[in-house]
Amino acid sequence: MIDFKGLFRPGILATRPYSPGKPICEVRRELGLGSVVKLASNENPEGPLPEVLEAIARASRDLNRYPDSSAFRLLEALAAHLGVRPDEIILGNGSNEVIDILIRALVSPGENVVFSEHSFIVYALTTKVHFECGRAVPLTAGDRHDLPAMAAAVDESTKLVIVCNPNNPTGTYNTRDEFLGFLRAVPRRVVVAVDEAYYEYVTAPDYPQTLTMRDEYPNLVALRTFSKIHSLAGLRIGYGVGHADLVTELHKTREPFNVNSLSQAAALACLEHWDIVPKRALRNEQERERVARGLAALGFSVTPSQANFLLVRCAGNAGQLTTALLHKGVIVRPMHAFGLGEGALRISIGLPEENDRCLAALKEILT
Repeated sequence: MIDFKGLFRPGILATRPYSPGKPICEVRRELGLGSVVKLASNENPEGPLPEVLEAIARASRDLNRYPDSSAFRLLEALAAHLGVRPDEIILGNGSNEVIDILIRALVSPGENVVFSEHSFIVYALTTKVHFECGRAVPLTAGDRHDLPAMAAAVDESTKLVIVCNPNNPTGTYNTRDEFLGFLRAVPRRVVVAVDEAYYEYVTAPDYPQTLTMRDEYPNLVALRTFSKIHSLAGLRIGYGVGHADLVTELHKTREPFNVNSLSQAAALACLEHWDIVPKRALRNEQERERVARGLAALGFSVTPSQANFLLVRCAGNAGQLTTALLHKGVIVRPMHAFGLGEGALRISIGLPEENDRCLAALKEILT
């Protein structure tokens, strides 16, 4: 008998695979429910635009061919939209892959990556697998990135710092002035990656516009995605924008054909219909504030958010509350895996009727 565990690095053995939110079909099957609302994975409930679906259908006729590995048309259009050069962009199978590329390309054994302890869980998972190189820094008492503490955690062995802004799962953000102070404190030899997956949802006027900071801080990389406001979570396409010399090296670790032809066509169509983005952001903001008021009226503590979800704390056990909601056909996400305590859960913003169902179910459970 082969001892397969003996073949793997300690970081692999010590890592639990990423556990996504329960899919609707699974909850229906397990609990025998006819109707289920999913508010667990920060997805856009509005779905892709009809023009995007048409572009996908057209691209599907050529599925017998490999996609354009260079994604020439998409890079040209995306660069023009962002006001950057195509050679400053790297595409990924979701921005998640770009994070993985950065870690694999930059970090050697004995080196480290600094990030927040209570942020996107993939940072901890990926760095644990990769030489157990993660160095996590707690959030502030206000559920925000402690940027001074993160800068202080950087040492001679640090190769990469990841800042999630707005932060997942808290929805909080760091201001332009705070972020500029952080960039000044981090050595230029350290790459600073800003995960801006929820960038398009932000309405705060003092939110940092990172693309305009890259001339002064060439070690800065901005990561964005088409998964969220553009409703392409099922196609997995994201990107990073950084200095051309850095991006050139990152391409060496990118898998060939990592962005499929349907994703490229869909993202291109999204860029052609960008006018819908501010409207979606406004609808999200209005509904997010309404849901926050409803949760507060039920006695929950709600963290102010700039994203399409809310971090909520209850007096009891969030896991038990999540299970009770499941039996009422509402899927939310408990936050114990994120280290935010047994009373924390995350609720994504859905359509108005979905949010109403969640609030009504919570009221029934609490009473």
